[in-house]
Amino acid sequence: MNEAMRNAIEAMKKALSESDELKAYNAAKEAYDKDEDLAKLINEYNVQATLLETEGQKPEAERDTAVIESLSARLRELYDTISENKSLAMMREAESDLSAIVGEINRAVQLAIDPESANCTHDCSTCGGCH
Repeated sequence: MNEAMRNAIEAMKKALSESDELKAYNAAKEAYDKDEDLAKLINEYNVQATLLETEGQKPEAERDTAVIESLSARLRELYDTISENKSLAMMREAESDLSAIVGEINRAVQLAIDPESANCTHDCSTCGGCH
């Protein structure tokens, strides 16, 4: 890698670190990481899912349908509660916004490597064939 490329990467890293999207992502990640209620819910969800999986792996004659129904109901409740969590929603939105920027960066690099890739839709039904 030459010096011009290193400088360009450093400039891009600086611009990215100053972008609203990365700032929003970092703030959302901090809120997500500090959300103890959400962490407890996710932990409980994982435990309940493991219990359900364990019960489901038993031979059919040994499965307790009442336990399976109870675990399934609790998992649905937890899923709904987790899905409505504000920290998680902010994190998902921030990840999506940041992912869009990363996608643009990747496309720009791909175009620099292969300018003809701009014509590729990656949907072979729209194409006359690869060159």
